[in-house]
Formats: sequence, C-alpha cells, structure tokens
Amino acid sequence: MHGVVVALGNFDGVHLGHQEVLRLAVEEGRRRGMKVVAATFHPHPRAVLGAGDAPKLLTPLELRREMLLRYGADEVWVIPFDADLSRKTSEQFVRDVLVGEGDARVVVVGENFRFGHRAAGDFQDLQRLMREAGGTAVAVRVRGAGMEGEISSTRIRALVSGGDVTEAAGLLGRPYEMRGEVVVGDKRGRSIGFPTANVLPDADALIPARGVYAGFVRFGQEQYAACTNVGVAPTFGRAEARIEAHLLDFEGDLYGRVIDVSFAKRIREELRFTGIDELAEQIRRDVDEARATAYGMG
Repeated sequence: MHGVVVALGNFDGVHLGHQEVLRLAVEEGRRRGMKVVAATFHPHPRAVLGAGDAPKLLTPLELRREMLLRYGADEVWVIPFDADLSRKTSEQFVRDVLVGEGDARVVVVGENFRFGHRAAGDFQDLQRLMREAGGTAVAVRVRGAGMEGEISSTRIRALVSGGDVTEAAGLLGRPYEMRGEVVVGDKRGRSIGFPTANVLPDADALIPARGVYAGFVRFGQEQYAACTNVGVAPTFGRAEARIEAHLLDFEGDLYGRVIDVSFAKRIREELRFTGIDELAEQIRRDVDEARATAYGMG
C-alpha cells in the first residue's frame, strides 16, 4: 500500500495537544500499515508573514525534530515556509505539498489548524480536499485533564516568559527545556563554591523570566539535577542576561558541550545582594530547594 500518515502542524513545543495528534497518527499508521511522518514548518510562519513579530520558539528545529521522533513519528518532514508557500491556496497546498510531495493518504491535525493563503482553509476544507484526492483527514481536540482552556504554544510561551514554568510543564507534559552550548563565563560561581555551566542558547529560543529555577541538565546519556539562574547577576552589575546552571553532584568540564537545561520550578526572582557572603548563603538555600524538587520528581 502506498502513502503515509502525516501528522501536520507547527508543533512548536511538542506539547500535550501535539502529542495527541502524534498518538492518533501512530494509531492510524499501525491500523493501515503506513509510515507516520510528522510535518512541521520552518521558519515559523510569522517570521515570514508577521512583519518582524515572529515569536521566540519553545523548541528550535533540531530539538523539535528529536521530540517528534521521541513521541512516535517514524520521520520528520520539514516544510520550508516561504513567500511562495504562503501564496498557495488551500487546494494547491493539499494537492502539491501534502499529496504531491508528501504522498499523504491520511492527515491528522489539531482541530483549529488553518492552512493555505491567508489561512483560509480549515479542517472541513482539509477533509474535503483529502477525500477528493482519495485520502482522509482526522482532527484532534485536546483539553488537558483539569486544565481550563485549550493547550496552545502561545499560552505556554506566555507562561514561560512570566516564569510560571510549573504550569507550563503541565501543558507540555514535561518541564520546559532549552538547548545550548556551554561557553566560558566569569567563573565567579566557581570562586564561591558553586561552579556553573554558562549556556549559550539558540538565538530563536524563548528564555524564561529572570530568576532561579530548579530543574535538570542532560547531556549524552547523563542527567543531573540543577539549580539554574537566568538573569544579569545584579550583585555584580553585569549588563547582559545569561543562563547559568549549577549541576548538583557533578564534577567535570563541560566547555564546548551542547547540553539541555530544563526548568521544573521557579524558586525565586533574581535579587541583588550586599556582598559575596550573603549571595553564597542564598545560593546554598536555592541548591537545597533544587535538590528537594529533583528528588520529589523521582
């Protein structure tokens, strides 16, 4: 049997709603004996159409690709979003892109998915056009258990930007995480007994609100609980914001490594201290809370 099942969406965040789209696509694939392809757009459509108002991303492309595979896709298809694609009508998008390029026979989307020029196409249009092409379309509606409102990337971005990573994790199905390279920093943390990995994230990635967070750092097959500061270190008068993760019970050199930093709980906002001793004492308390949070998550 020719054709594939396409799970289609922007998939920024690969949140619980996206995971449900993938779950249903996997079910359809197994039932029909078809491969499951997760189709995502890059760059974000608003980067092309939004006159400079493109959102920061919850999952830059490489991280998104890994997550889509982790949640069940056999392959990831990155559809280049450019001016030419944006001008395709709904009919052209289904005929030329989904069926023509992607060999789609079943397309699974979130119920609010829009497509085609000026986002004129809705699910009913997709269903009709896929039926005319000899295929079918399925829509998924997800509202998380005990959660008010829909699960959306926009909602999660607002939560992360405001520092509410705990609620964001409830919508993502996991703590929010960022990927970046460890670069040389000021080495002040090492001098007071709390060495940190200074993380340079992807330029498009959404950085949480300034503050101190409990979470984890992962690289390769290893994972460590972490106490991570996001901010400018006001005690030292630094100008630019940084992400500095102190890995609990870790000894080693991570310079040049690419690591994933997750944010499970905001411990406190960023503060200015009168001196090194006061700062060191507060960091000890932060680390204790980060350790308790990590152990509590099992």
